[in-house]
Amino acid sequence: MFDRVRRNFGSLDSNEVPQTDNDVNNDITDINNLSWELRIWSFSLAFILSMGTPLLFAGKLTGFSVMVSLGSIISMLGTCFLMGPWKQLKKMFEPTRLIATIVYISMIVFTLIAGLVLKNGVLALIFIICQYIAMAWYSLSYIPYARDMVAGCFGKCIG
Repeated sequence: MFDRVRRNFGSLDSNEVPQTDNDVNNDITDINNLSWELRIWSFSLAFILSMGTPLLFAGKLTGFSVMVSLGSIISMLGTCFLMGPWKQLKKMFEPTRLIATIVYISMIVFTLIAGLVLKNGVLALIFIICQYIAMAWYSLSYIPYARDMVAGCFGKCIG
């Protein structure tokens, strides 16, 4: 992976052999071979870069909403460092997570449309709230019986 970066920035020596046509497969393999500590650091960096909170405090709802959505995308990409991109995609689209994944990704898209195209900060903020709820529901799918427990708690509180 680092050879590819060095080659792209012109620091690869002419006597070094460049990678083959399987650059993407090699990069994915390289990500899967990262140490656990480096995976955690990479995930943490991606998570930190996903923060848009200062824009909220500045009253710029549209900017905040766009930054949070971009941050959500960066965070999802950051999880690829933890388990690898293909494994992450397979897990995201397993039958138990399929609807939650589709709703979560849809809310990200709707937020970006509301913020960038419609320039409606209030609507974008509503989609942000929906985005966080969808992300929480999606995240609960990784904990056995967590969704049932949360649904039961909400059912008792409402009913």
